Amino acid sequence: MMLRAALAFFTRLPVGALPPGTGLYGIMTWLPTVGMIIGLLAACALWAAMQLLPPVLCGLIGCLVWVGITGGLHLDGVADCGDGLLVEAPPARRLEIMKDSRLGTFGALALFFVLGGKAAALGVMADTAEAGFWTLAGMCCMAAATARSLVFVALLLPCARPGGLGSAMNDGVTARSRLAALLLTLFFCLCTGWRGLAALLTALAVTALLLSAILRRLGGMTGDVFGCLIELTESCMLVVFCLPQGEV
Repeated sequence: MMLRAALAFFTRLPVGALPPGTGLYGIMTWLPTVGMIIGLLAACALWAAMQLLPPVLCGLIGCLVWVGITGGLHLDGVADCGDGLLVEAPPARRLEIMKDSRLGTFGALALFFVLGGKAAALGVMADTAEAGFWTLAGMCCMAAATARSLVFVALLLPCARPGGLGSAMNDGVTARSRLAALLLTLFFCLCTGWRGLAALLTALAVTALLLSAILRRLGGMTGDVFGCLIELTESCMLVVFCLPQGEV
């Protein structure tokens, strides 16, 4: 089952190991659905923490669970993009820096602000979750699912490393899977009202800025870029959800 394979690859949920010899073909189709499941589980953990703890600790726990479910898979992309994009160097040198497993100053700063923003936003959401669990779940699901749906936009751009992970992610992605991702995003946008629309527009703007910088500085996409795109848009959307209803 492709959904189980996608959960095995993109999360640390106990669904069993990825079957031997299984490639990425078709797995990407299920990425937005995986995001929806991640958002729902993170919302459950956040809601449970809200019954016992102050909001600031709820946000920290929610972020910790979010990272734990994914195993920090995409955070490596945040760190590598921070190190590679923020230095002054030719594209080839940037790609070399991003392949280096060592963490640099810019990468550490990128991780700090992305994770700090997510934890702080979840804390504010816990403090102002006046509409109850399902509204909270809808916002978390939308952030996680939309962030992964936007990867399909990035897949339309050329790869900086042909034959690498970023190139392999395109296998099996069809117009139907892109349409399904769009419909899932619009569904959650409708469920979350004006804040959902504001979050979606913010995510699109952040995606456009990031991909524009990637094309200028790297010349194409890599697997790290996809991870960075997911984490960055997730955090930005959660921040928008913190805005009072009357201000969006």
